[in-house]
Amino acid sequence: MENIHLKTITQDDLGEVTLLVGDPGRVELISANWDESRLLVENREFILVSGKWKGNIVSICSTGIGVGSTEIAIIELIQSGAKKLVRLGGCGSWKGDIAAGDLLMNHAMVRDPGMLSAYVSDNYPAVADVNLLQEIKFSAIQSGFSVHTGIGMTTQSYYLGQGRVHDIPNGPQPNDDFMTYWQNRNVINAEMESAVLFLLASIYDIPAANCLVVHVNRIDDQWVPDEKYHRYHEKAAIAVLNACINK
Repeated sequence: MENIHLKTITQDDLGEVTLLVGDPGRVELISANWDESRLLVENREFILVSGKWKGNIVSICSTGIGVGSTEIAIIELIQSGAKKLVRLGGCGSWKGDIAAGDLLMNHAMVRDPGMLSAYVSDNYPAVADVNLLQEIKFSAIQSGFSVHTGIGMTTQSYYLGQGRVHDIPNGPQPNDDFMTYWQNRNVINAEMESAVLFLLASIYDIPAANCLVVHVNRIDDQWVPDEKYHRYHEKAAIAVLNACINK
């Protein structure tokens, strides 16, 4: 079946690993460091590039934000023969000792009820491939990152669904106990895509993991400046690629 969104790609187009990034602009940022690259798809929020890293074919695809567009990208990549999938994104830390600019890798995700219920019931776990996660963690530590692992949360909402307030004068605001509830259960971060990746990769038997740059520490509201944030993603991408191609 031909892909509806990632049009015309084939198994020969995809590399040993496909990096998944939310921001389409991050595709060019990361693939600019490769030995060579070629644009395969540019459609809506989806930009797909393949190229060579240390002589090996690798790929990177943007997913946009959240469950819906990420599901589309992952299904069509798996349908086209993706071998490994790694989400290279950002997250907010819910622990005081996980600083903005650190790397965080989740072995499992809490997920919103009903997320991808068309594929599997809510009691199916959203978990990473343990071996792939450990390989990436080792490579990231060797690259000089401070690395943390643990259980995270994937939500379908950025504001109330992650306990954030907004400045709209009327209407709902988050429950004051939202973050505390999950912190007391040792959930260490929140983001919007990893559970989708873990669920679909597990169902279709594809190794998958995440590698997240902590953009903000939610405890002290310390953010990484945008320019540094981009540089951290470049460095993290190198660590992930080295881990995945065993170089």
